[in-house]
Amino acid sequence: MSSLLSKSLASLSLRARVVLPAQHANYVTASAAVYAAKAKKAAAPKKAKGQSNSFKKKAKSTDEGEGGSGGAGRLNEKYYKPAIPVKVEEFLPSSASTENIGRVLGFPVNVQPSLELATFPTLLKEQFALIKPAALAVREPTISLLDKLDSAMQKPSSENRMVLTGESGSGKSALLMQAVSHCLSAGWVVIYVPNATSWVNSSFAYNKVGGTTNFVQPVLASQIAGQVAKTNKSILSKLTLSANVKIGRHDMEKGTTLSALLEQAVKDQYSAQDAMEVLMKELSAQKEVPTLIAVDEVNALFKPTQYLDTKANEMDPDHLLLPRLFLNYISGKASLGQGAVVAATSDSPIANQSEALHVALGVKQVSPYKKLPEGIMSWTTGLTNIPVPAYTRAEAKGVFDYYKKGSIIYDAPTEELFLNRFITSNGNPRKFFTACAKGI
Repeated sequence: MSSLLSKSLASLSLRARVVLPAQHANYVTASAAVYAAKAKKAAAPKKAKGQSNSFKKKAKSTDEGEGGSGGAGRLNEKYYKPAIPVKVEEFLPSSASTENIGRVLGFPVNVQPSLELATFPTLLKEQFALIKPAALAVREPTISLLDKLDSAMQKPSSENRMVLTGESGSGKSALLMQAVSHCLSAGWVVIYVPNATSWVNSSFAYNKVGGTTNFVQPVLASQIAGQVAKTNKSILSKLTLSANVKIGRHDMEKGTTLSALLEQAVKDQYSAQDAMEVLMKELSAQKEVPTLIAVDEVNALFKPTQYLDTKANEMDPDHLLLPRLFLNYISGKASLGQGAVVAATSDSPIANQSEALHVALGVKQVSPYKKLPEGIMSWTTGLTNIPVPAYTRAEAKGVFDYYKKGSIIYDAPTEELFLNRFITSNGNPRKFFTACAKGI
């Protein structure tokens, strides 16, 4: 606080020294501006007869840099420094050990492209933009979760359905990304949904399935199929269909690779929902490769959606076929032959909070006289709650040293500053990052 106050006083004193002497204001009328423009035009050198009317390319101002005022979405390098590369070791399956708690490890080079196919959570995206490469701290919850995933490799997913909970900014999304990275490195099939909110907030067009009360989201299903295909290309190109199937108006023969199945879903969005259902059925039947289903903002799937039915009523998520497909595995009504389901709740936006899910996980208690929606409660059975705590001091110190190497700490990175930021943020990862990087 004292350093901020001194900076403010210095800024005020600087402004006081450059204040212009008092003078009368000069008012410029519209007519005066017109006369000035005419005078300037008359004084300009006249073009010689027959001279070309072509335009000359204006020299680029050295002050603008790469991110001049005309560059859409680019930052002026005069004022904004590019991300500083920090040398870190890779986050490999062997890194999940207590010896590495507090160390910041980067996502492996072969995993990074797969993670970039998905949209990073806002806070992590901001951090990854400031320091390269993208990296996260190994924490005690990291070791615990990855141990559970390793033991799930040869068990059905119905026995391994976990939901990460905790206060806003506690690191749930970061922990989920570490689980995704770990399983990709270990050779799993990974289906990662970083933003479940977009599945139910009426962002995508939807069509009614004739003779039912259900709806499909063709564009969304096609996008997810493409993401899954690119993320798991090497594995899905080796797994094949166990029988002839029909997706939309396309016949797919037995022996067709699952990669080719999803490519068809990308080409024809109206076959994408069928393709996703066939994919999940095949992954459930095979026992060659374990599968991880990872869903962030999962609470959005446990409350009425923003989609309206034919009577203009908000629909429950199980009437949208793609959310329903994933809810089957989250709830254990369907099961992968080998693998796990890991989901994370989110406190942003608040409108997506699911009281039914919080009650089922024991996070919240309500009056026994309050009636919860039976349809949604039926999807919450058997979920395991995994609370994500704040940083320990050792974890926060490792992150602080990482920020120090990346030169993103607002003030001089001393031990005293570390303790100040750790205590004032109460170890909350999001608040700790904001305090270190922005000084607030």
